Amino acid sequence: MSGTRRRNAKLPPEQQAIRAKCFHPTGPFVEFKKEEVEQSIPERFEKIVRQYPDRIAINSKTQILTFDTLNKAANHVAWTIYEHFGGQSEPIMLLCEHGAAAIVS
Repeated sequence: MSGTRRRNAKLPPEQQAIRAKCFHPTGPFVEFKKEEVEQSIPERFEKIVRQYPDRIAINSKTQILTFDTLNKAANHVAWTIYEHFGGQSEPIMLLCEHGAAAIVS
């Protein structure tokens, strides 16, 4: 029995079905290094920005943003919110149109 089958045999049927739909050039399942799993989403995104700053991150009907441009725009939104609320731990709501602005936010 292959390693993939052994791994899937331990999973409930609904998770096996999800995993079967995951495709990657190196195989149907990609395991992440422990340090990658323990990183926050912003840390992982910053790593991608450093690796591929000029690659397209968003390609919408109205805008094309590289990873570097997306990162700078998202940081601008974050710092504007931080400066306005002074670092308070309060929920906020952002209203924006569909597309790049929603992703940046």
